[in-house]
Amino acid sequence: MAKKNFFKRFKLRPVRFIYVFYWFLLAYILAALVFWYISLNKQNRELSYYRIDMVDVKSPAYLNQINKIEIERRKKTSQYAGEGITFFLLIIAGAVFVFRLVRKQLNQSIQQRNFMLAITHELKTPIAVTKLNLETMQKRKLDNEQQQKLINSTIQEANRLNALCNNMLLLSQIDSGGYIITKEDVNLKSLSEECVKDYSLRFPKRKIEMQSDEETMIVGDQLLLQLVINNLLDNAIKYSGNDDVVQLKILHDGKFIKLQVIDEGNGISKEEQAKVFEKYYRGAQRQTKGTGLGLYLSQKIINSHHSEIAVYNNTPHGCIFEVKFKSNNL
Repeated sequence: MAKKNFFKRFKLRPVRFIYVFYWFLLAYILAALVFWYISLNKQNRELSYYRIDMVDVKSPAYLNQINKIEIERRKKTSQYAGEGITFFLLIIAGAVFVFRLVRKQLNQSIQQRNFMLAITHELKTPIAVTKLNLETMQKRKLDNEQQQKLINSTIQEANRLNALCNNMLLLSQIDSGGYIITKEDVNLKSLSEECVKDYSLRFPKRKIEMQSDEETMIVGDQLLLQLVINNLLDNAIKYSGNDDVVQLKILHDGKFIKLQVIDEGNGISKEEQAKVFEKYYRGAQRQTKGTGLGLYLSQKIINSHHSEIAVYNNTPHGCIFEVKFKSNNL
């Protein structure tokens, strides 16, 4: 544990150094700007005193010349102040822009590093389980029940691996603009029933319920919509207890068709609800397996269908992921 904390602190040092150096450099620039203003103003004042000393006291235009010199001094002071304020605002605006850009890049770098660790674990786990199951069946004589149990476990891990690869490939295509969305008539109720049936077979110990009163037709890409439903079901199962019920509901309220996936887990805090759809985001209290791609990809797909996806708190606990389609097609 101590070794882990040491490496964690060691990794944070370069980031802290960058921030400290950045703020030090900004403070130095602002101090130089203030020094520049004070120096120019002092020089302007001394020059004005020198010009006043050079004016002949006995001259009839003495007072006019003094006033003229004073007016020029004030104009110069105003000019320096205006230039200083302008430079100050430009420096602050540039500093804020650069700071946000650097912070964003650092956060993305940390997220990508965490993603690579997560994706490596997610890829190795099903491969290791599949290999172990196959080696067990190869080396030992098992009864039919034990064999079926190992086969089902292998199929489940293969499905996990397949879903993960699909998410990654599809994400790459959508982000690069290489995926062309097809528009076809999709029976949302039938598609949801297939997804629920598939997950009920994959997780026989979990209770997954579906509620829909009538056939629901929308226009969209069936493959992508199926992926969204699978991601939401997978998310609900992953973040709720084994005895909790996962529900999928299709509702009609006139203008919209709503698909809701409801779980009874620990829920998501208000602060995290605005972040769960970000790329690579993993909640602080979400310690289960995952890559942080499922919800991000789901939002990209739903947005490409000109629809909306959101998350709400469930009562008394858990959360509701809701996809809202327009009733008059997409």
